[in-house]
Amino acid sequence: MLEISPFVAEIDDQIVGYADLQSNGLIDHFFCHHQYQGRGIGRALMAHIFAVGRSQGIKRYYSHVSITARPFFEHFGFKVVKTQQVDVRGQTLTNFVMEKIENTDE
Repeated sequence: MLEISPFVAEIDDQIVGYADLQSNGLIDHFFCHHQYQGRGIGRALMAHIFAVGRSQGIKRYYSHVSITARPFFEHFGFKVVKTQQVDVRGQTLTNFVMEKIENTDE
């Protein structure tokens, strides 16, 4: 975790979510504890990612997104680039490469 320098969301000193943004625009980790979903944690983390990205000049954000996370990422303007099958501990799962390109006309 130290290598990715995650952004951490806490409530009452309890970690309820975390995310990271790599210098190439990859959001490699994005997690919100299931008991805290729907309370704005993910929205706050995504807003922080975009703010940090703007300060670093990032114009393209992308991530490998699960089926359940896809609607959340779509809400923030991400589009599916590719559907893929990945093997995780002996199971084949479907996920999506999604990206968001910031408007460069601003």
